[in-house]
Amino acid sequence: MSAPQPPPSEFEPSAEPEPIAEPDPAADPAAPADPHAEPAPADLTAPHAARFGPLPEHVLERWSKFCTHGGYFPERMGMVVEELRRDYSRLRLPWRPTFRQRTGVMHGGVIAALVDTTVVPAIAAHYEGDPRMGTINLAVQYLRPVVDRDLVAEAWVEHRGRSVVFCRAEVRSVGAGGEVDLAATATLVFRVSASAVPVDAAD
Repeated sequence: MSAPQPPPSEFEPSAEPEPIAEPDPAADPAAPADPHAEPAPADLTAPHAARFGPLPEHVLERWSKFCTHGGYFPERMGMVVEELRRDYSRLRLPWRPTFRQRTGVMHGGVIAALVDTTVVPAIAAHYEGDPRMGTINLAVQYLRPVVDRDLVAEAWVEHRGRSVVFCRAEVRSVGAGGEVDLAATATLVFRVSASAVPVDAAD
């Protein structure tokens, strides 16, 4: 006859404890946000704007009229200034049927013209008055066709030398329902007159 077994101790669990499942942050709406994640831009057409500081008030007022003064090319095309900052500008080009090619998509030259125009305030607002400047090089990468949509272009200065300025730009198409798609990117090089006086130096 076998000896009776002692009762299990309350300090010795009779079974292996179940592992505690780690919470899934993606499935938990109350989980804290990743502090290292890039914040989503409030305006999907302006993901780069927050990187640049504000312009002096008198400079902002002057260049805000860039597309509505004198009947020049930007006004003829229907371009609209949306935002200006130091070394940064954003313009909108509302859709027109005359921008179509025969196939129905927007002509690539319209996109290139928007890019080449959008960068002007980003460069020129750095200087007093209207500096003499011109495009040395413009390279556009077309990413997807645009059909019956407005365009919004961002342009910013990457490097500013004494007389040569290097820039980048992105163009997004905006649908009637608010859909935003990256349509093109571009790199630009501009020459600026060496006699141009920076705004800060003139103060």
